[in-house]
Amino acid sequence: MVDNYPNFGPEEIRSYLKVTGWAPVSGGDVAELWSLPGPADEVVLVPMKPGAPDFAKRTRILLQDLARVECEEIQSVHDAIATVYHDVTALRASHPSLSDGSIPLESGYELFVSAKRLRVASAAATIRRQGHFRNFPTRARDQAREVRLGQTRRGSYIVPIISQARSPEDVYSPHQDHIDVQVEETLFDRRVTATMSRALAVLEEMAGAEREPTRSEINDSIGEGVSYELCQALTKVVNTESVSALDVSFNWSRVAAPPPGAPARVEFNGDAIDVVDRVSEQLKTKVYTSEHVIYGVVTDLSRHPEDDTGRVGVQTLIQRRSRTVWMDLPGSDYHVAVRCHDAGIPVRVRGTLTSPPGGHARMSVADFGPDPSLGADDVLGH
Repeated sequence: MVDNYPNFGPEEIRSYLKVTGWAPVSGGDVAELWSLPGPADEVVLVPMKPGAPDFAKRTRILLQDLARVECEEIQSVHDAIATVYHDVTALRASHPSLSDGSIPLESGYELFVSAKRLRVASAAATIRRQGHFRNFPTRARDQAREVRLGQTRRGSYIVPIISQARSPEDVYSPHQDHIDVQVEETLFDRRVTATMSRALAVLEEMAGAEREPTRSEINDSIGEGVSYELCQALTKVVNTESVSALDVSFNWSRVAAPPPGAPARVEFNGDAIDVVDRVSEQLKTKVYTSEHVIYGVVTDLSRHPEDDTGRVGVQTLIQRRSRTVWMDLPGSDYHVAVRCHDAGIPVRVRGTLTSPPGGHARMSVADFGPDPSLGADDVLGH
């Protein structure tokens, strides 16, 4: 049953209508009319004043109209609008004996705790690629306080994690000369979700292979966000009584392009967890193997026509403060930096960061490119 008062406003409604094919026809400050092209010539009224006495009533009528047109439940349409700027990661614990939508207390506890562990481990890997974190970065620990949990859902036992994908405003424009701290804080949530999806996909692939993962493959998985802590978060759920498998599905925001190649769903049963356990044992020794990851916009470019490398400045957040990190890039990466700068596309850079107090921050780069968590690879045609 939808609450009496909706937990979204006109911006969410308008964004949802836009991405589902509707277009504004007319309107003003109080209300707008939107139409859906097609033989039925559907028209809906969008209330524009959240403080108006009839806002909730008009919104309920709108939800009824959309549910009829889309042949969906009203609650489903309500939830889709409410999370239009959010990604929803659903963790589902399953077992053949779970037939009534309930779960044993101990298993449910581990599922909720593992939701936190998965999120924090993914946030840590978004900041620094490391096989084993003895101490999580403060920014990673903050994730557990910043994301939200939705209502548990039936279907074995499902816990949804709700995280921001982007803000209603456009993110960046071409030739951007600085980052927006608030935008970067918002984008961090999407980057964490993208890291989690990629890392879990790599783990699922290794667990499903016909042979044991090699040491080289496990080392490479660190670069994709896999860590000892991520593996342990999975293990603790599946190894509890009355849970035979855990699957994680990713429902990406409709207003932010999903990361290229991101899985819609991954699953880990008992056999897969046996492999994950063996991977985690090797990762436990990788505490000193680490690379930093920064995200930001290219603000400075300089290269002599005869040089093979160019100097690039990327403005980013370091400990939640704006800093410019300088790096030397070979020709191919330098051209990518130019294109990202010209198009206003954020970048992701992985490598060794030195950031002395009061001095210039520099990075020895291992990987440079458009930020894949924002679908930027598709924008540049990668």
